[in-house]
Amino acid sequence: MNRRDFIKQSATFAAASVLLPACAEKPSQTKGETAMPVKVKKDKILIVYFSRSGNTRYAAETFAKACGGVRLAEIVPVKPYAPDYDDCCDEAKPECRAGTLRPIRKIDGLDVAAYDVVLVGTPNWWGTIAPPVRTWVSENAAVLKTKTVGLFQTHGGGGLQNCGRDFAALVEGAHILPPKAFLGATIKLGIGLKGYIADRLAVEE
Repeated sequence: MNRRDFIKQSATFAAASVLLPACAEKPSQTKGETAMPVKVKKDKILIVYFSRSGNTRYAAETFAKACGGVRLAEIVPVKPYAPDYDDCCDEAKPECRAGTLRPIRKIDGLDVAAYDVVLVGTPNWWGTIAPPVRTWVSENAAVLKTKTVGLFQTHGGGGLQNCGRDFAALVEGAHILPPKAFLGATIKLGIGLKGYIADRLAVEE
């Protein structure tokens, strides 16, 4: 699928969600999901993210500041994706469809077990979480299942789609915060970003 087809698919999904809310596919409520703010010490929050174009990175950095400054860790694939948008879409499509675990670099000095809340950021690629994020979550699933975890996701018009559901399936048994999607085109305007933390976490010093 080329860029035009990819954008068309995302726009079609977004339009259907607005015009036909009763018929649009809604993210499934996952077992253990809660909308209640969770009390947590600032130094017990970890934010991990993968970002290709910078939108998800911007969201992660904004959330870190909203928490008073917390540990940020970037997921980096061993082999970077193609810089061209069309080529990246073509490269990622079979990985996303098959649930492929793309090799990632080790994050030096990161002990996931030391944190109580882990927020994970991903772009929406072909309706699901990006392969590098799937890899990191899969590699740390045993620990994440004992934590409070949450997903934030950026997109070009497709919304959440299956990102929340697929993430929840990887960390089944964890205390899962409600996922939220942010439109990449307006993310740097800060629309909705602050509310993501305030609605989910009661951060303490």
